[in-house]
Amino acid sequence: MTAVALSADAGDRSPPPPPELAMVTRAVQRLVARNDAVAGPGGGGGGMAAFEAATAPRIGVAQYLERVHRYAALEPECYVVAYAYVDMAAHRRPAAAVASRNVHRLLLACLLLASKVLDDFHHSNAFFARVGGVSNAEMNRLELELLVVLDFAVAVDHRAYGRYREHLEKEMRRDYYSGQLPGPGGAPKPRTTAASISVVKTLPPLAEEPRPGEAGYDVGHGDGHDDRDTPGEGAVADGRRRDEHELGRGLPNGVVPAAANTTSLRELWAFGH
Repeated sequence: MTAVALSADAGDRSPPPPPELAMVTRAVQRLVARNDAVAGPGGGGGGMAAFEAATAPRIGVAQYLERVHRYAALEPECYVVAYAYVDMAAHRRPAAAVASRNVHRLLLACLLLASKVLDDFHHSNAFFARVGGVSNAEMNRLELELLVVLDFAVAVDHRAYGRYREHLEKEMRRDYYSGQLPGPGGAPKPRTTAASISVVKTLPPLAEEPRPGEAGYDVGHGDGHDDRDTPGEGAVADGRRRDEHELGRGLPNGVVPAAANTTSLRELWAFGH
């Protein structure tokens, strides 16, 4: 796979990567890593020979898809449909593993086909060939081979699209909560530990009111008049009540609010084929 230089202006005008691009990248990387671990990086074949490279390209899946997005600026839905084609091809050729040697050309053909199916205006095969680092003749051959593998069943209805997108979103959430993806601002996702959970503390008990016979107890005159209405001991008691009210103000149920980290830790799982 040869690198072909394109105009730098085209890359500068590209929109920011959509979330669908990141979701598809993670899912394809996981698929390739699993198949490489089982069959080795040289795995593949068995119906995917047309997409095989002599050696695994040095550019990774993430960088390759970012390059396609930079110059082709595909619609976000194209990435989900392209992933659907990858999954459909893997099911129709169960003996062939999507591995490091065939994933780049397979993705390129799937993105080309998805763009033609979804977009009213799409790039030509020659343009995709330049972006993907292959010749125009090979790009035509890859497209035809993919159509044969899919048995020309390239229509993805709304229900199937929703299932694939839901799966991609679920995988992304699992990666995030398992700490494999950075949190907001690039910070790693914090893991919940016993020491990170705040303990709810209660206020100290309020001072009890004086009882009859104790110092500070204010006794009325028995004629309906209360000494609290006149300066003296009643004023002291009234000030004490105000202090108690200030102590408990803004604290519902007498509990100090505490921010507890309730993030749950989820396991990473792969989508089996």
